[in-house]
Amino acid sequence: MLVTTAVFLLFVQCAVFVKKHYEQEGKYPPTWALLVSNAIQGNLGNGTFSKTPNNLDLTLLEPGDIILGGNPGGSYGHYTHAGIYIGNNQVVTMYTSTGVHLEPPEAYYRYHWAAILRVKSNQKQKEEAIKYCTSQLGAPFFILTPKTENGLWYCSKLIWVAYRKQGIDLDPFNSYWVLPDAFIHSPHVQIIDKTEVH
Repeated sequence: MLVTTAVFLLFVQCAVFVKKHYEQEGKYPPTWALLVSNAIQGNLGNGTFSKTPNNLDLTLLEPGDIILGGNPGGSYGHYTHAGIYIGNNQVVTMYTSTGVHLEPPEAYYRYHWAAILRVKSNQKQKEEAIKYCTSQLGAPFFILTPKTENGLWYCSKLIWVAYRKQGIDLDPFNSYWVLPDAFIHSPHVQIIDKTEVH
């Protein structure tokens, strides 16, 4: 028991060190270090939602765009949620309680910070990515699933798979999970709008 506790504490210290080291070099830390470091600080899930709406300009959205939201205290990065805009004031998104479903983009006003990203792709690729995401409506949410396509989704994985099928890999970190933060760091997107509640 004592050895197990010592190994666990060493692992936690290693994660904190690795995260800090990467951040000091201006690099994004490995997913495992980010998750462990945030968990020991009590940062779990999506963090604390804002009481004041952000001012993300939703009029800029085009079908195929990725919309991100994030809050202080989130467990897996600056941005903790992602959806894909499909047009007609609808975003394909998901939560543990709903699985893959549709919601209006105005839902992203409740995040402390938000962004709209445009994937550098042609119209056909965007249409096919949208088609793939909408074909998964009703599928279950499961955060611990690997990036492989297996019918179990979390928000950023579904978007990543949809665009990967079009030959576009939006995950520059190439980790076991694809986090929403990966999208904003991807060379395959253009940041259309980015905002934060002050």
